[in-house]
Amino acid sequence: MLILNSLEAAQDLLHTRSSIYSDRPNFILLNDLMGWHNASTHVRYGPRFRRHRRFIHQTFNQRSVEDLRPVQEKEICYLIQDIINKPDKVNQHFQRFAAATIMKVTYGADVKSNDDPLVQLAHRAGSLTIQSGTPAATLVDYIPVMKYIPTWAPLAGFKRNAVIVKEAVDSMFSIPYEMVKSQMASGTCSPCLTSRLIEACSPDGVHCLSREDEEDIKGVAGTMYAAAEDTTHCVLSTFVLAMVLHPQVFKKAQAEMDSVIGSDRLPTFEDRSSLPYLECVIKEVCRWNVPIPLGMPHRLMDDDVYRNYHIPKGTTVMANIHSILHNCPQPQLFCPERYIEDPHLLDPKDVIFGFGRRRCPGRHFGDRSVWLAVASLVCTMVISRAKDDAGNEIIPEIAFVDAFVHHPAEFLYSITPRSEKISMMTDQELLRILNA
Repeated sequence: MLILNSLEAAQDLLHTRSSIYSDRPNFILLNDLMGWHNASTHVRYGPRFRRHRRFIHQTFNQRSVEDLRPVQEKEICYLIQDIINKPDKVNQHFQRFAAATIMKVTYGADVKSNDDPLVQLAHRAGSLTIQSGTPAATLVDYIPVMKYIPTWAPLAGFKRNAVIVKEAVDSMFSIPYEMVKSQMASGTCSPCLTSRLIEACSPDGVHCLSREDEEDIKGVAGTMYAAAEDTTHCVLSTFVLAMVLHPQVFKKAQAEMDSVIGSDRLPTFEDRSSLPYLECVIKEVCRWNVPIPLGMPHRLMDDDVYRNYHIPKGTTVMANIHSILHNCPQPQLFCPERYIEDPHLLDPKDVIFGFGRRRCPGRHFGDRSVWLAVASLVCTMVISRAKDDAGNEIIPEIAFVDAFVHHPAEFLYSITPRSEKISMMTDQELLRILNA
């Protein structure tokens, strides 16, 4: 395995030489036994990979994401109302918001709570996969022939476990897809990524789809949900932690917001260029706690030489995004002003979405969802430290969960609406969106 700790090395190999660095390792446990082989993030480099990218690009390219704006604006209103009604459940509200936006776009489904059956399918598949071990950390990934061991054999515990995981993964990909197909057949389907791909692949009806078409559409749709929900949730939770720890940053962002927005409306995407400090805050949130610190693994498809080092074909290559973004003065300090003081400082968005031909194709949608959520929280809420029974402020510990996606550990906070009219503002905005 090769870990790239500098921006220069990551760009030189994963971007400039992307023609040979864009494959994925074939993790036996994850792909062959657990059923993740159809996920766009895991598809091997080649014609099928390009087809997946083309499918995703049609809905999530920089121009098309503007058409998804009503979904994001509607779910922001629900997010604010959820926080007003249950301020102690902010983490769950972020999770629902992230799930609802991508579920609506991908499957046309309305997610009202985290108990939604489609959301639970994805959560079960993800949690069972994580519980089963890290890819390449299990023996079968080093001794591939072990995948042929019968499930009843003494050393086949990993296979018995994988059968359970595969059932959950297959359900995550298949059940929402079949739901859309059924709705299309009955004429009740809301336009969405899945329905558009079905129509494009089979103009004569859903019954004419090839098995390859179905597997690719399932893989694309399921991947977009799985990838977007967790990372968006992570960034928003990190934002709240940072604001609790650094109240002066929140006050400064709120002062900027008030000078641009006032107190009678919610922020819109048109306001983004007028809120430069808020932009710096979001950059610093993504730099301070990189959502996926090591990114996704690449696989070298041919022998290569870099800086006089021979890199053999088949090498797994990973960019240490955490290291790249912490290569700056006082990296542990949360300081949005660093982007004002040094306008040439690396923008985290240039690396957190990956490199080269494997760069996240949903990045424009994810970036807009995060921006609108953060801007709306700054506009409508007071985020501060919780207090103990004696009235003393509780300063949270800076701690993160050691997992693929680097969520903050649980922490105490206080969040309240800035005024009583916030609820009325969201009601009015929802009415406008629903009647548009």
